[in-house]
Amino acid sequence: MIQLYLFMVGLTLLLQIALGGEAMGLLGARFALDEVAVSVGVGLGLGVVLLSRLASARFAWARRLDEDFRDKLGGVDRQQVFALALMSALAEELFFRGFLQGHLGLGLTALLFGLAHLPSRWVHAPWTLAAILMGLALGWLFEVFGSLLPAFLAHFLVNFFNLHSLIPAERRSEPS
Repeated sequence: MIQLYLFMVGLTLLLQIALGGEAMGLLGARFALDEVAVSVGVGLGLGVVLLSRLASARFAWARRLDEDFRDKLGGVDRQQVFALALMSALAEELFFRGFLQGHLGLGLTALLFGLAHLPSRWVHAPWTLAAILMGLALGWLFEVFGSLLPAFLAHFLVNFFNLHSLIPAERRSEPS
């Protein structure tokens, strides 16, 4: 899985260069540090985590989604969850917000982000809808702050805490 995200980062950089952009401009200038942007990104991420955990406690489709992810992830540990959350957030934000959104706009990019999260089972279709809405929110952060940092932070926190919640409780307390 990590290899897919590394490939995605490389492809994004190649596309950026092929279309006349600067690779370092994609990485550097788009991660400008701003306290408000960081706070909003962290707030959005933690809010979505809370909604995700509430959905899992309340809705059968969300519990089934958690179970399917738990089965697919197998025996991941905390370090693997961290690496997966980090790489998926980095690769997807660089590609969808940093690259595509400038070419296709917010709406189409959010739709493509949702389609990239198409489920293997139709029972998980609400996840795709949630990904489209999340794509709109992450894209909005990028538009408002002109930086990938708040979108990256929100995305990382959602992935990290939601993936971490899939590790069985007895394994979460084990030293890594």
